[in-house]
Amino acid sequence: MSHSELEELAAGYVLGALEPDDEHAFQRHLEGCPTCQGNVRELEAVGGELAYSASPADPPDTVWAGIRRQIEPEARRGAVPGPAATAAGQGGAAPGVPGTVSAPGTAGAGRGLRLLPGLAAAAAILLVVVLSLWNLNLRDENAVYRDRVAALERATQLANDPTANLVALDDNPGAPPGAQATVIASTREDRGVLLIENLPPLQRGRVYELWGIPAGADPATAAEKALVFVPLRRTGTQTLEFEVPVQPGTLFAITDEPGPDGSEKPTTSPLLSGSARTA
Repeated sequence: MSHSELEELAAGYVLGALEPDDEHAFQRHLEGCPTCQGNVRELEAVGGELAYSASPADPPDTVWAGIRRQIEPEARRGAVPGPAATAAGQGGAAPGVPGTVSAPGTAGAGRGLRLLPGLAAAAAILLVVVLSLWNLNLRDENAVYRDRVAALERATQLANDPTANLVALDDNPGAPPGAQATVIASTREDRGVLLIENLPPLQRGRVYELWGIPAGADPATAAEKALVFVPLRRTGTQTLEFEVPVQPGTLFAITDEPGPDGSEKPTTSPLLSGSARTA
């Protein structure tokens, strides 16, 4: 991606609305780009105040015209017939008596009607804001559903491989609360899919790394880098494909490493780990 294309991802990054590949690419770029770092800081500062920061704006004349078309019929229907109008309806108007009168207590009705356009415009602006926020939330929910569908599709492809193993990374008693990770790995194709949920947010400049470690080997020297990733900022299952040598008994582990490219060998203790069953 060009720098201008990456700059366009800044808002989505702050909102947590990027796809995993775009988020990882932007995270890597962010580490070495002071310009984008500044953009992210500004967007993060503005984000929490967005709902309160809209300045007053005059809607177009067409909006006012539409509002008046809706209000004026109601105003006409709100007029109360006076004695002359009643008499006219019965065959004639009483001389010297106005055709209509205001209902008791409605002396300020005209002023109230004049306020209605302003109130309607404010309501219209508020509606636009609410709908925009709702649309953003709906898009986020749809992205979660797409991730889950993708997870099922990729998992199904590997499930048809008789050499594939389902590995739950649940061997660590001290795993982060709620964090879940599962690997579906094919020994025939040396590839797999990692499914993760609820991994803790990373500190800036850190990434998660998935390792494949041969059974019985020393992780410090034998671990093979399978995948470097950052977790989604929204809830839902994140699905990531990887390639690494896979054998019966291979240990899979996730560690927290320096970003953006991770480490060549693990430098921290695994947060989550699990082994493929041996034949």
